[in-house]
Order: sequence, then structure tokens, then C-alpha cells
Amino acid sequence: MKRLFALAFILIFVFGSAQISEFQKADSRYDRKKKALYKKYPKPNDLRTKQEWLLTEDKITSYKNALDKISTEEKQLIALDPPVKGKVTKDAEYDQGKASFQKLLYEATDLDFLNYVSDSYKATVSFVVDSKGNALDAQVKGNNEDVNAFIEAAFYRIREKGKWRPAEEKGKPVSSTVILPLQLTFKK
Repeated sequence: MKRLFALAFILIFVFGSAQISEFQKADSRYDRKKKALYKKYPKPNDLRTKQEWLLTEDKITSYKNALDKISTEEKQLIALDPPVKGKVTKDAEYDQGKASFQKLLYEATDLDFLNYVSDSYKATVSFVVDSKGNALDAQVKGNNEDVNAFIEAAFYRIREKGKWRPAEEKGKPVSSTVILPLQLTFKK
């Protein structure tokens, strides 16, 4: 069983890195195409606006596809080490504190290109911290699916920037669900 867990976590790392590169590819493709579009249409016009929106839709779709792949893989891993139901003796902890993790997540969430109509956005981020301290299967609940997807992508970009200590039940590490509120403020 230990070998199976070790193999699963190696696969998480390899698969997670591959998915992050999918986000980077989508970003690069979007930036490259937007630059070409702005070169072709230096002044704003209806055609440029329409094309830019199509590029944004393509980027959103690419992110959502990558997130679907990650979720499918991580749900299989969670099935091997499911989170405990109910209260634990000690909650999972981020080594630099949950507020630090929330700040990293806030800073990693890039939504400038969306031209979101509100000044702020509230969401709830939930994920599993398994018994080894791996953060898995981010789920974001907020009012906008597209914004939620980019928050989830930011989660995967930062999850290796610190370490989670798993929850404990009677002194033994266990998988648990972590729920964090998040409020984003948009630059105008």
C-alpha cells in the first residue's frame, strides 16, 4: 500500500507540473495572439473587440479543460486516502499560516484580461489536504464560473510554494477538507 501511495504522489507531481504548463501554454498563446491582433488593429474597433473576446473565450476554455483533467486525476488519489467526515482533533495547517496561503492565492490570480464588471469578488476555496500534506482537488464557489476557474488555476500554480501539515485525528495524520474564504479586488 505504501508503494501505491508513493507512486500516486509521484504521479501527482508529474501530472500537476504538466497541467501547470497547460496554463502557461494558454497564457502564452493568448498573449501572442493578442499582440498580433493589436498590431493588426492598433486602435480599438468593433472587430478587434470581437476578436479579443474570442481569444479570451479560448483561454478560459483551455484553463477549464486543464482543470477538468487535474480534477479527474486527483479524485482518484483522494479515493485512496479520503478525507475524514466530521471534526478532527487538529486541523490541517499551512506552514506559513492560512492568511499567507490566501495572500499567495490572491496574488497568483490574474484576472486583468477579463475586464470584470465588479470592483471585488468573493469566493470560497475548498480542497483536500491528504494525510501526507498534499493539497488536492481545489473547488471554487463564487458567482462567476470563469473567475472561479482562474482562481482554481492560481491554486495549482502556488500549491508547491509551501507545505501543508495534515489534519490529525488522535495524533495520527488524516486527510481533511480545508475551506478558505477569498476576496479579490480588481484593478480598474
